[in-house]
Amino acid sequence: MTPTNASTALGRVAAPAPKQRTARRLAALVAAAQLTLVLTACQEPEETRSFSVPSDLCGTPVPIASLDAVLPKSGKTLKANAQSREVGRTHCEVVVDDALVLSAFSEWKKGDSLTKVARSNPYIDLDEHTSKDGTYTWSNQGGVRLIPCPVAAKAHPERDLFIRVLIYDKKFSDADAAKKLLLAYAKSVADSAACKGPAS
Repeated sequence: MTPTNASTALGRVAAPAPKQRTARRLAALVAAAQLTLVLTACQEPEETRSFSVPSDLCGTPVPIASLDAVLPKSGKTLKANAQSREVGRTHCEVVVDDALVLSAFSEWKKGDSLTKVARSNPYIDLDEHTSKDGTYTWSNQGGVRLIPCPVAAKAHPERDLFIRVLIYDKKFSDADAAKKLLLAYAKSVADSAACKGPAS
C-alpha cells in the first residue's frame, strides 16, 4: 500500500480538487446575490416628491419649513386654491395628486369659544393641547387659534376671528409640526394689512 493510499484508508479526507473549490465559491456567491435580491425586493420603495413646497397658503405667507413638515413625503403635483382670500372668509385647500391633504381657514364667529370652534370639526380632534394663554389649541391633525384683527373687525362687530388648520392624513402624528404651521399661518394673517392696516 502506498503512503497516499494508507492515509486515505486511515480516515483522512483528500483535499478537494481546484475545480471543486471554484464551483463551491461560485455557488456561495450566487446564493448571496439571490438573498440580496430578495431582501431588496422586500424593502419599501423610497418616497419621493416631484412637487415644490410653496411659501404661502393661497397668498398668505408661511415658512416653507413649516409647510414642508406636514405635507406628504411623496407626490407628483401640488395645488392650492381658495375661492376667497378675504380675511374671515378664507378656505385654502391644498391638494396633492388629486387628494385633499390640508385646509387653512380664517373665519368670523360670534360668541363661540375656542373649544367650541375646535370641536366643530367632526372627524378631526383638535383640542388635545391648549396654550397657557387660552388663545390656541392643537393636536397632531391641526389646530385653532383666536387672533386679533382690529381693522377688519370694524365690519364684523361682536365677532372674533379664528384661524383653523386641518391635516387630513390620519397617519400623520407630529403635533409639534401641526402647531408650528398653525402659529405661523395665524401670525401671518394677524400681521396682514387686512388686520393691522397698511404699514406706515
